[in-house]
Amino acid sequence: MISFLVILHLASVFFYGFGAKALLPVLYAVITTTLLDLSINYFKTKTFEFPQSALISGLFIGGLLTQNLQWHIYVIAGIIAILSKHIIKFQQKHVFNPANFGILLVSIIFGASHTWWISSPLILVLIFGVFIIWRMKRFDLTLSFLMGYYLVNSIIELIQGTGFQEIYFTIVNGGIIYFFSMYMLIEPKTHPSGRNQRIVYGILIAVLFVIFHFFIPRHDLPLALAVGNVFVPVLNKLKFEFKKKQEKQEATMQNKNQIVG
Repeated sequence: MISFLVILHLASVFFYGFGAKALLPVLYAVITTTLLDLSINYFKTKTFEFPQSALISGLFIGGLLTQNLQWHIYVIAGIIAILSKHIIKFQQKHVFNPANFGILLVSIIFGASHTWWISSPLILVLIFGVFIIWRMKRFDLTLSFLMGYYLVNSIIELIQGTGFQEIYFTIVNGGIIYFFSMYMLIEPKTHPSGRNQRIVYGILIAVLFVIFHFFIPRHDLPLALAVGNVFVPVLNKLKFEFKKKQEKQEATMQNKNQIVG
C-alpha cells in the first residue's frame, strides 16, 4: 500500500502536471501522522516501532485534500486522524478510518476541499487496486460497493433524463470512485470481518454516498464512509448473534435426536 501510494503521488505530480509543490502538503501530513503516532505508541509501550499505518494515513490525507490549502490544515487533519485512532475505539479497534475522519472534520470545520488528486492516473489506480484487493481478499467488499453505487446512481440518472452515454462516461472515468473502493474502503480494522456483512456494508456505503451526494455534496464520500464505520460493530454483532442462534438450534436438534434414539 505504501509503495503504491507513493507511486501514485509521483505519477500525479510529474506526469499529470500538478507540480512538485503538490508534494509539500503530503510531507506536512506524513510528518504529522508518523511523529504523533510514534510518540503516542512510545508513551504507551516505551518502545520505538515505525508506524506504517500512520504513514499510510498521512499519504491519504496529503493525496486527497486539495493542494492549495494552508499548511496547518494538513497538520490538523493528521492530528485528528491519529487521535481518533487512539481515542475513539470499540472493542480495542478504532471506529473510524483515521485518514477519512481527519479529512471529513477539516472539511466541515475549515471548509477544506478534497479533490482526490492522487486518483488522477486511473490506469495505475486500477492496476494497483486490483492487486491490493486480491491480496487482501476483499473483492466482495469492493464489488458490492461499486455495483451498489453504479446501479442506484444509474437508476436515478435515468429517471432524471440522463442518457446512457453519459452514464457510461461516468463509469469509465470514475477515478475517485475506484480509488475509494480499492484503497480507502478496505481499511482492515474499520469494516466487518464476515463476508456477508462486508457485502451489506459495501452496499450501505454506496447508498449513503448517493444520498449525501444529492443533499450534502461537499462532504458526500467521506461522510458516507464515516457513517458506515459506525455500523460496523452492529454488523459484526448481528453475525455473532446469528451464529449463536444457529448453534443453539443445532444443539436442540441433537438433543431431540438423542431422546428419540
